[in-house]
Amino acid sequence: MENQEIIKDIQKEVKRIIEDCEYSSKGHFDSAKCWRYWNYVLMFASIISVCFSLVLVYSDLDKFWSGIVAISSGIVTMLLVFLNPQEKYISHYNSGNGFLALRNKTRVFLEIESKAMEIEMQMRVIKKLDSKRNDMNGYSLPIGEYGYKNAKKQIEIDKNTQYQVDKEQK
Repeated sequence: MENQEIIKDIQKEVKRIIEDCEYSSKGHFDSAKCWRYWNYVLMFASIISVCFSLVLVYSDLDKFWSGIVAISSGIVTMLLVFLNPQEKYISHYNSGNGFLALRNKTRVFLEIESKAMEIEMQMRVIKKLDSKRNDMNGYSLPIGEYGYKNAKKQIEIDKNTQYQVDKEQK
């Protein structure tokens, strides 16, 4: 292979990593937003149902209704423990930040660092970047369908992922 062809292939792969990181970070941030919402909803429902069941227990109202409210409170609390939405929120949020950091590092490599490197060094760096991406994909939670669709819409329709300087160059 000719040197120019190798450099073009390296640049293509770097751009693939950047695009993959863009989709992954946005997908994880959208998934984090969804899990944060469900955490608040379930926490609020749990607190309200516990308070309401306590009111019913200490009042002279029907024991049937106080039992129903207590059972529903238990169910909501079980959902909080079982689903653990706060943990999923934190995991998706951290993954989103990790993919953004990798995207930024990869972009700096493409735009600045690679221009002053020999081909062998560029190949070593691209292998490290690819390995980092693969590792992050391995330990990140899967992105939900909602997060994926919303990220795709933001990137492909809204085109809000470009910096102003990149828009001016076109």
